[in-house]
Amino acid sequence: MAIDPEKYATLRDLLFDAIDFAPTSDDRKEQVVDVLFEYVIADLEPLIDESRPPRLYIFGRSGAGKSSLINALANRHVADVGAVEPETVESEKYHVQFPDRYANWDVVDSRGLFESVPASGEVPDWTVEKLAQDLEQYRPDVAVHVMTPGQVRAGEQDFEAVGDLSDRLPGGLPPLVYCLNKVDSHVAPGGDWPPETNDALASDIVDNLDFVAGLLDEGTRTPFDQSAPVRGYRFDSEQHIGVFPTYVREEPYWNVETLAELIGEHLPEEAVLQFAQAQRRESVMRSMARKQTRRLSAAAGTIAGLDVSGVSDIMVLTPLQVLLVMLVGSFSCEELSVATAKDYFTQLGVVGSAGLGARKVAGTLTGMFPGAGQAINAGVASVTTYTIGRSAETYFFTDEFVRPNEYLTEARRLFGDPS
Repeated sequence: MAIDPEKYATLRDLLFDAIDFAPTSDDRKEQVVDVLFEYVIADLEPLIDESRPPRLYIFGRSGAGKSSLINALANRHVADVGAVEPETVESEKYHVQFPDRYANWDVVDSRGLFESVPASGEVPDWTVEKLAQDLEQYRPDVAVHVMTPGQVRAGEQDFEAVGDLSDRLPGGLPPLVYCLNKVDSHVAPGGDWPPETNDALASDIVDNLDFVAGLLDEGTRTPFDQSAPVRGYRFDSEQHIGVFPTYVREEPYWNVETLAELIGEHLPEEAVLQFAQAQRRESVMRSMARKQTRRLSAAAGTIAGLDVSGVSDIMVLTPLQVLLVMLVGSFSCEELSVATAKDYFTQLGVVGSAGLGARKVAGTLTGMFPGAGQAINAGVASVTTYTIGRSAETYFFTDEFVRPNEYLTEARRLFGDPS
């Protein structure tokens, strides 16, 4: 299943369920929930309560593979099953529905930027002006410029037109990623695919990535994967996200997950959930789970530094960590519920068949803090919460149980050594 944003209307009830894992008296529960709402739930509202469809703007010359790219990003052939319905004939804006995944996308087709222009021809001014009007009207979150290797080499005018387009828009273009599609065209007859098994092919792709970076005057480029530059570059730029190669003509697609991760990173918080859930792409959902682990771990550090009258740190931190486990599990398509948390804590050895084992859970989690029974400092709270989140992530996404202390080095690298 997927996360239904409507279920987050009952998040306060879920927090009360999570508090049952901590030794909290009934008269203190409201106080603990108020603290968690202020320091944790408020940060989740843009992601979930305010969730909306992502708005993507796809443009490029004829034959670049724009429609195939949309299908590949959606991780299914949306057009084939009638899931794409134009809202108006004029705008070519499509509302892509994923009802079983509680998600929708809005995709604006550029109506073929440069499609009537010869490969090396100059782009008419009216084309740029019309695109500027489209971008002002639809205000996409991210734009994707799709090109083939041949179009890149012959298309300096395309890059100049995009620069002109940026100049005409107040505030410039939205975050823009360049997609170098159909890179299989580099493969010599009888050559191997994918690029990881063909050094000559990988070299040709990297040459084209460098060519695009040069045309954009992006001197600072960082490989998305240091061990495999062929997967694309990030740019140190406020406007240009980077350039990434893809193959999307048929499955198995190549490097689409990389492109999806980069788009997801640059979407507004309220558009991320539906973008990720629609794809059912594990790497994207796992990236979201990791982000929430970091976020809630930082919140745990903040809470540990509070002076909440009559409420101990463990009363608040235990339900926060239980909530984190619920959330991580839900990103892996488990139910957003106490049952999901109970499943993980059973593996941890602190929940028995007789019940939730509240005091045993709290006792075990407290025992993970040095100096249990004393005030917990911010570093310890953040590090411990992070290790639980990472352990839960491994459990739910790979069906492998790794104890939290295995992630201590990683947690200390992020939050410092609390000892």
